[in-house]
Amino acid sequence: MSDKFDFETPNFQPSYSPINFEIPKTIRKKKSIKEYLFAGFIGGLIGALLVSIIFMGYFGTSLSNFKSDVNSVISGLNLEGSNNSAPVTKTVILNSGSSSFVTDVAKKVGPAVVGIKNKGTVYNWWTDEKQEITIGEGSGVIISKDGYIVTNNHVVSGAKNISVILSGEKEVPATIIGTDALSDIAVVKIDPKYVKAVAPLGDSSKVQVGEFVVAIGNPLGQEFAGTVTFGVVSAVNRKLDMGNGVQIPLIQTDAAINPGNSGGALVNSSGQVIGINTAKISQTGVEGMGFAIPINYVKPIVNDLIKYKKVLRPTIGISVMEYYDRSGNVMGLYISKVYSGTGAAKAGLKEGDVILQIDGKKVTTFSDIQSILSTHKIGDVITIRVLRDGQTKDFKVTLGTPVNTND
Repeated sequence: MSDKFDFETPNFQPSYSPINFEIPKTIRKKKSIKEYLFAGFIGGLIGALLVSIIFMGYFGTSLSNFKSDVNSVISGLNLEGSNNSAPVTKTVILNSGSSSFVTDVAKKVGPAVVGIKNKGTVYNWWTDEKQEITIGEGSGVIISKDGYIVTNNHVVSGAKNISVILSGEKEVPATIIGTDALSDIAVVKIDPKYVKAVAPLGDSSKVQVGEFVVAIGNPLGQEFAGTVTFGVVSAVNRKLDMGNGVQIPLIQTDAAINPGNSGGALVNSSGQVIGINTAKISQTGVEGMGFAIPINYVKPIVNDLIKYKKVLRPTIGISVMEYYDRSGNVMGLYISKVYSGTGAAKAGLKEGDVILQIDGKKVTTFSDIQSILSTHKIGDVITIRVLRDGQTKDFKVTLGTPVNTND
């Protein structure tokens, strides 16, 4: 990621004001013999306890037992002046139970998180033959008993062959079913006979900022396979450019996500996968900023990849290029071609129209159009505002299936 953040150190001012005050004089009251005896008893008790601390190593007394004895003594005291005979100590519970929750989630989803090896070939000049090598490693999540695994596109990109490392380190061959660079999602498949666990998928629309999550994956490769990290959801619907000009909504978390975690699972407290880990901001001074693709965004893409081997994204049915005003600024997108039979043609858009807005949002690049279309599905109706003959006009366009641009 190339994101950079500049911070300006503010001029901090004290959050308090000095207050002048006088300590009131008190009238000293003469203590009774009973009070002196009680004070002496407490002083003796404290002295005995200190001696015990010094010598407890010699007598084999553990620190935990010593604390227990002290608490027992103190809780048994009924200090003078107290009307309540109950112990005065309080018990502080340090373990909130989060450890148990993480353990349960890891046991439930961990076996369904696998390692993925991206394999390529190189020419070995010494042996005069091609040699298969591992060119990259990542993670994946088994989502069906049929052996389908979801991962990131960049994990399998450029692979000649791939293999999957199951929980227990068994390596099996796998096949790439389909990839989608725009969403950074890919689907691979293994023989169903190897499937021992399937990860349950959740509903990412219900994810809330602050809720506990667990990230499971293989940071830095198989050496650290099955690594579990714990954190919270830091933000939802975080828009970042994934390097292809298209911004997709992401879940931000402070659960540690490192290279090799890509394609792994982000899991909620119910043990359901709510996201596919995909990226982190990696630069000096930045920690705890990892991102996952929401599972609701992933599901339709996976379904398309399994069914069609590609993603059927909605299209307008046009080709465009940037249109500049007299000052050299991009004014909109010039329609260079309208494809017959598409939503654009049926709505009445023409070559030479300049698109200014789509659904009320200004568009100046093809990526702007892609980002807007990523929030729609085939059959949706959008409003396109164009400039034609010096006047603006709105058109209602029904989004269709991809067109053959070679026609």
